[in-house]
Amino acid sequence: MSRKDRLSRLLEMFFIIQAVPGLSASELAERCGVSIRQCYRDLRTLEEGGVPIYNERGYRILKGSVLKDISFTLEEAMALIYGLKLIEQQNGLLETSCQALEKLMNRLPKGLRNKLGSIEERVEIDITPAADYSNKGPLFKAINTAIQEQKILEIDYYSFSRDTVTTRKVNPYKLVFKDGFWYLVGYCHHRDKVRVFRVDRIRCFSLTSEKFALPTDFDFEKYMGAAWQMERGEEFYFKVRFFGEAARFIRETTFHPSQQLIEEPEGTVLFTARAGGMRSVLRWVLSFGDKAEVLEPQTLRYMMAEVMAAGVKRYRGKRFHRSMQKKEKAELSND
Repeated sequence: MSRKDRLSRLLEMFFIIQAVPGLSASELAERCGVSIRQCYRDLRTLEEGGVPIYNERGYRILKGSVLKDISFTLEEAMALIYGLKLIEQQNGLLETSCQALEKLMNRLPKGLRNKLGSIEERVEIDITPAADYSNKGPLFKAINTAIQEQKILEIDYYSFSRDTVTTRKVNPYKLVFKDGFWYLVGYCHHRDKVRVFRVDRIRCFSLTSEKFALPTDFDFEKYMGAAWQMERGEEFYFKVRFFGEAARFIRETTFHPSQQLIEEPEGTVLFTARAGGMRSVLRWVLSFGDKAEVLEPQTLRYMMAEVMAAGVKRYRGKRFHRSMQKKEKAELSND
């Protein structure tokens, strides 16, 4: 495991103990996804690093304590800088984590802190969310609490596909940020299955006192499977030919773990993959306009043709025909 991964794990443990004091070693191990033995090692590492952890009816961090200087390498400290900058992009949604990271930064040795200060000015990270989360702070706080304390959330959720709002009870399992959007993954009592909810579509919420048990067999990666972006569905094979600038862009970008590229003599590129979520794949291909052609499957090719034909019809309406007629008349008069 790299130093950066180790640091990330230690910070996660620190934040969990800070947010939910009183967890046992086994509960900590489960939340951090490590063995009991590794959990004890990490606790010892935090203690040796100056974090005032004590065990009294579960693990806690001493309130009002002052941390001694923490010894990080430059690489580990840079990971903190990146973490701070990523959090800053989220419109203050993770203020507690940001404050905790800043406290850790302030305990770095002065020489290292000064060196990082000059580097920080030359590092810029932009992952601005695609939706407006500026008024979602209380919701994110409730979601984090619900996940940590395993409490059921009641939400009024807007379904984009149905254009309706329904009230749901959700057992929140995981909060995910992907492609500019935040998603809540959890068991939906209304649908009686695990579902994915876009956080910006949650209109109202209430943190209930009802508890739930996190299934020991739930695996987020397995649940998502071969999903394209965050849309799950029946897995299918597809092939797309890309032309010109799109082909050059495809060559240098990874869109899916299963993708394969085949170079063609004319400079075009064949893109193949196996994924779930045909609607998401369709939207992705459409984003390349006339620089992409779906070859397989026929269902996706037909969907693509329908959308493109509807677009042509929209643009070539009565106004288009009138302007074309005027253009033809002007050309004839010039002759």
